[in-house]
Amino acid sequence: MGCGAGALALRHSIESIDAELVAVAREESGLRLRLGQVLEVMQRKGCCFELGFSSLGAYALERCERGVRWVEVACCLARRLESLPLLRAALASGQISWSAAELLARVARPESEAQWLERAQQLTVRQLRAELKAGDVADWECIASGSLRLKLDREESSLLEATLALLDGLGTRGAEAQVEALLAEGQSTLLAALPASAMGAEELEAALEAQRRWRAQLACWRDEAEARCEPRIRDLPSEGPIRRLKEQSSSSLEGWKSCELDAEVRRLAAEMASHELRLARLLLHFHRSDGWRRLGFATETQYARERLGLSRSSLLARRALALRLEKLPRIAAALGRSEIGVEAALQLVRIATTATELEWLERARSRTVKHLREEVAAALVAVRISGEEDCPPPRSEELEGFQELERTVLRGAVVKGAAQDTSRRPWREMLTSLGAWLARGTSGVGASTVQTSAHPSTWGRGVGRVLVRWRISRSLCYWWRTLEQRARPWLPRGLSWVRFLCLAFWRAWQHVVGVDVAYGRVYVRDRCRCSSPVCNRRDVTPHHLVFRSAGGSDEDENVASLCTWCHLFGVHGGRIRATGTAARILWEIGPYLRVDGRERWVK
Repeated sequence: MGCGAGALALRHSIESIDAELVAVAREESGLRLRLGQVLEVMQRKGCCFELGFSSLGAYALERCERGVRWVEVACCLARRLESLPLLRAALASGQISWSAAELLARVARPESEAQWLERAQQLTVRQLRAELKAGDVADWECIASGSLRLKLDREESSLLEATLALLDGLGTRGAEAQVEALLAEGQSTLLAALPASAMGAEELEAALEAQRRWRAQLACWRDEAEARCEPRIRDLPSEGPIRRLKEQSSSSLEGWKSCELDAEVRRLAAEMASHELRLARLLLHFHRSDGWRRLGFATETQYARERLGLSRSSLLARRALALRLEKLPRIAAALGRSEIGVEAALQLVRIATTATELEWLERARSRTVKHLREEVAAALVAVRISGEEDCPPPRSEELEGFQELERTVLRGAVVKGAAQDTSRRPWREMLTSLGAWLARGTSGVGASTVQTSAHPSTWGRGVGRVLVRWRISRSLCYWWRTLEQRARPWLPRGLSWVRFLCLAFWRAWQHVVGVDVAYGRVYVRDRCRCSSPVCNRRDVTPHHLVFRSAGGSDEDENVASLCTWCHLFGVHGGRIRATGTAARILWEIGPYLRVDGRERWVK
């Protein structure tokens, strides 16, 4: 009897959390719609340019701390719903979820939106997607992720960091894309250098095809399981007690000035930051209660899609944020009070520990999002190389050392010259040895007879070991392990798999490094990025801080790299002021933002 009462109480508790989750998620959808409407109007009227930002994405990242993709989706849905008032009102009031609204906005027209809205209230999102044929049977977001753990010596770690910097410079960002690029280049190199029988290309492709078929079969089984659970989950309450937002069209914002639209963006962003924390904590609590399974859902993806209108990746990201914030209560409190934004919190939980939490929180308050990202990236590299967990915010000289790595990559010195640290073997010599081995690889001899042109000590190991961990898809992990297993017997003694992948990538792409143009030294010094503290564009041009018409010189200290918009329309258009020297520029961006070097003040 006691066990039955306990189970009933647990069920009631889970249903209460579920109702609160639904309410928070639906209210957040309404806020996101409103923010998307404001941002869409700002983009249409060019307000972000008037405020000194090179794009809407740059504006949104700094002023409401949301990524470009998030903003694009919000603006796209707001634009589509502008001519669909019934769907817009249903989303704002919480009658339909964000995922359902996205599907309906693709097909509904003013004359048919009432019918589509009624249909959406009768069907699940999965059924609606199948009816609209808007989704593939294979839901790739359901593919499980894996963890790839590597133990590298110091030299391998440095080479890997340089290679990742090159990939980032080429526009390949994120662990999944970067690992895939390394494997693709490594496989191409091996297939070109070794006999076909050595790599077993046909067997490798057959294994990968078998993996793809297995994933497709899993997706079919998952779809069938979700279909069987749908009659049960329809009995759950459709919505909780939410604060219904008043439906408004974008046309009501047309008469607003830039400063008024910016104030509305800031207000909505602050409100959504506290919602983010609340939703993340509820998701973590629900997960620990095994909520989705106890409520009768087939998968966590089904629960996120049908009940909350979220993708599984969004659910996992928020749950991970809540888990990390449990150990960082001051950062959590700052996010809840909207003292920092969502993007700042996401950056801080990557690096901050209990010992360094306060220092990182203070650093976040005085940095633009662009500068905070740079400093967190530098600290993460230091953690990976040193193995120390408690890494405080970098000092200026430490940050300069990290940025010198990227400059070395851009100059091509990693490949074309020796590494700066003379205690390490020159990477150029390693690359030469790799080239000699590749030239001999077509002879078809076994690994025991493969020799390199350099002395074996060229591949010498550093002192200590560095742990690198990537969170990537299981299929990519499988590709990594399978390719490594087939290639290892053919690699020269002392040449690790990671070192081979990095050097093969450098060998294929070394033609893109090096900046041999006018003001090339300045571009490399600024790492071929716009110097503006709120712009990440790379189409750089030289800007004289003291105009040449006012007597300014061509010395490097008087020249900064600015993208074409920040240079021509920002500075020369009077929207941005940049004074001082290249080592420390005082920026005045629009009427609200002032950055002295890296110190930020918001008016």
